[in-house]
Amino acid sequence: MSYNDQQEFLREIYRATKILRKPVSGIISGYHELPYILIAPNDENSEHTIEVNGTINVSPKFVISPHMLQETFGDVFDAETFDKDIEGRVFSFMYTGKKHLKIESTGFYMTHSEGNPDDYLSRVEDRLMQQENTRTGLIFCPRFHYYPVSIDRFISEIVDREMQV
Repeated sequence: MSYNDQQEFLREIYRATKILRKPVSGIISGYHELPYILIAPNDENSEHTIEVNGTINVSPKFVISPHMLQETFGDVFDAETFDKDIEGRVFSFMYTGKKHLKIESTGFYMTHSEGNPDDYLSRVEDRLMQQENTRTGLIFCPRFHYYPVSIDRFISEIVDREMQV
């Protein structure tokens, strides 16, 4: 795949990502904790679903670190869980003037389930509503091996909203 084809493919993953629930929170001191549940079809069997749970911590304060300009997916996520071609990519919102952010991923775990991803997504959304959980984001990722791109979109939308307040 050529570089331009890969760029377009990743843009399509980004566009096809659906952010179904965003955490309800205001600006907080220190780190923004963004717990999330990401649902994706299993790339090897479309009748199975992968659920990824984790928390992204985003610092809204100016952080001086060697990685502040070049924090990559491989620096933040476990590189064993996603496509190697995107390991060195820098988060997309880093180019929008928000280079002072520090990103960390914590509490990452995955589960595999039988069943259609759309049905599974509905059950998770119902569960979050029943729990009255307003802190956890819900993300649909179209291709599991590119989930950092979907997480990037989630972070971008939340940070944009938080920084506009």
